[in-house]
Amino acid sequence: MYPTHHSRHSLLALLCWLLCSSVVALAQSKTVSGRLAVNDTRLYYEAAGKGETVVLIHGFALDNRQWDSQWSKLNKRYRVIRYDVRGFGQSARARDPHDPTDDLKAFLDSLGITQTHLVGAGMGANIALHFAARYPQRALKIVAANTELDGFEEYTSELSASLHKAVDIISQQGWHDEQQEFWLRSPFTRLYAAEDRAVIRLSEMTADYHGDHLINPRINPYFGPPHTLELLPFIQAQTLILTGSKEEETFHRMAKVMAERIPNSSTFVIKNSGHLSNLEKSTIFTSTLLHFLKNGIRQTP
Repeated sequence: MYPTHHSRHSLLALLCWLLCSSVVALAQSKTVSGRLAVNDTRLYYEAAGKGETVVLIHGFALDNRQWDSQWSKLNKRYRVIRYDVRGFGQSARARDPHDPTDDLKAFLDSLGITQTHLVGAGMGANIALHFAARYPQRALKIVAANTELDGFEEYTSELSASLHKAVDIISQQGWHDEQQEFWLRSPFTRLYAAEDRAVIRLSEMTADYHGDHLINPRINPYFGPPHTLELLPFIQAQTLILTGSKEEETFHRMAKVMAERIPNSSTFVIKNSGHLSNLEKSTIFTSTLLHFLKNGIRQTP
């Protein structure tokens, strides 16, 4: 049986619609990249998708690839931007102490972004919180994952010892294979139940990092005064606080303080995950992130 004239036209229309839909989807998911000159440095970034803007901010000693598992799912629904903080990844290396919150503001201004969702991990979560407190009108929603909270001092003796040992070893011996392996076993990067691709990605980012901040802590990012801890009550945006169940106790203490001080916040614990929950448990992390960005915090009557 041959198709009728009408059915051929219908088939042609369907094929055209499918082709156009594919082209539109491809255009929306196409990633553009570049480097922006801001505050006497250059920041590398990637952007894809359309809709409300979501900015992804990576953790310490990592880079924008930390968000690989979230990237394609997010940019189907949002305009997603991920960038390398000054001193990391493909951005210019840090030479002096600096405030990455100022860099973020200048970065957003250069792109013409007046409001955005902020999603940060570790150091990146602290950048997001500090920015949202200083510029509350510019933050839509915040996801603070595995936060390293500036100004917090109630560290366990175990974490303090681990950090001091890492700095001592790396500042004296440099950032080579042996020192990188030591860092990967620390509470800041230890993986507990990760898939092979997460292990590989973390190893690649660690190898590509130059170790500058551990070799010379003087150039570490600084915040304030006032510190982020002191600014938490000024955050107006709905904030989701994510922790990993296997994180070192200090990070759970930080999350508790954040939940107490950020007015409109909620917490969620990702089971069987350490300090890098978006790498280690990417599926539950991504679904939780998308649900929060869409629905926010459910208000109780």
